[in-house]
Amino acid sequence: MTNSKKQERFYFPQPINIIPSVPSKYELHWHHFTEMIFYPVDAYAKATPRIVIDQTVFEMRPGDTLMIWSSEMHAVESNADSPLVGLQFSSSLLTDLPEFASYSHLFRNYHLIRHDDSDMKDLAEFMHEKLRQIIEIRKSQSLFHGVEELICIYELFMQFGLHLQNTLLPKDPSLLQGTNRTIDKINVACRYIAENCDKDLTLDSIADQVGFSSCYFSRVFKQTIQCNFVEYLTLQRLKRAQNLLADTDSAITTVAMESGFKSISTFNRVFQKYKGCSPSEFKKHFLQ
Repeated sequence: MTNSKKQERFYFPQPINIIPSVPSKYELHWHHFTEMIFYPVDAYAKATPRIVIDQTVFEMRPGDTLMIWSSEMHAVESNADSPLVGLQFSSSLLTDLPEFASYSHLFRNYHLIRHDDSDMKDLAEFMHEKLRQIIEIRKSQSLFHGVEELICIYELFMQFGLHLQNTLLPKDPSLLQGTNRTIDKINVACRYIAENCDKDLTLDSIADQVGFSSCYFSRVFKQTIQCNFVEYLTLQRLKRAQNLLADTDSAITTVAMESGFKSISTFNRVFQKYKGCSPSEFKKHFLQ
């Protein structure tokens, strides 16, 4: 890693990069790959490790796993004695597979998997077991160790996806009938919103497209995605804007328009709210 306030642009030769010891401090940055931070149960630290993701502070305890998705700004605020272990891999490992891509919005809603939470303990232990296996496979340098490591990652996310399915999908009795069909349609709506967020989308138009009434769509969308339609659309526009700021020389106004924001003032206000800095500050301080 290059320790600087900017987008990290680097490549690692294998599908998965192992960080055996996360730095004790690491400045605010973001990148195009997914990162997982583990706090092994048997590790020791004098102070609680603290990771910041988009202005939210996560305090980690032994056995915890923290998911950091691509394009999310984050920093290691403190990691005394460096007990944390990290994995990094391309987000395309998941987004290129329809089974995972369809539920990517659910994956992104969860960050910290707590070992001392009875509802998450089994998942946390499973994730740490997969981390141990990946490290052992890397040490072995077997003929197909890269493939074996990927299998562990896919097994980890399969278990994670099942956990999310059991905990996040609608519990409202009125939504139980035809739940799979309903969720499939919400997934279709999410993909359409993400691909067309630069357009003038409305809740009514998207509800009509998937064959739901506006009222029903609004209710089931929020229960499934864990945020309302307007917020989800805004987050997709921000994601597009962030990628444009990183990968083009376009003016801030152009980025705002191409991301679906109707005015530069709205764009600046929303970007500041969710990212903690203005678009121009992001471009200046994170991409130099």
